[in-house]
Amino acid sequence: MLIALLLALGLAWWMHQRGELLPNLQRVLIGGGLALLALRMLETGRIGFAVLVGAAAALWWFGQPRLAAQRDGARRAADLAAARALLGVGPDANAATIRTAWRLQIASAHPDAGGDAELATKLTAARDLLLGQLADD
Repeated sequence: MLIALLLALGLAWWMHQRGELLPNLQRVLIGGGLALLALRMLETGRIGFAVLVGAAAALWWFGQPRLAAQRDGARRAADLAAARALLGVGPDANAATIRTAWRLQIASAHPDAGGDAELATKLTAARDLLLGQLADD
């Protein structure tokens, strides 16, 4: 059990050095805890329970990135829809249409023209997001 704990600490240190520990903390704590519990059950001779807990740990460990990717995809789609609505362009808008819509709105929203700085920032972020999405496609 001591070896398993040392391996877990080594893995945590390595993930921390790579900057991956905090974004995956829930995954590491739950998956690692289940894995350590499965090892403890193996030590005490409860093989059936150890297999079940080990399977749960594996499902948790390998299932989390897929769920996160689904959440990120849905969040990106919502962000794109909000950016389109803010600039007043459709989903099939090209780069020239996006830039034109931004120029028309930023002319009145810019702080130098008496507009709101927050709205100008949102308009620029929406333009950058939509142009970035066009570049990715």
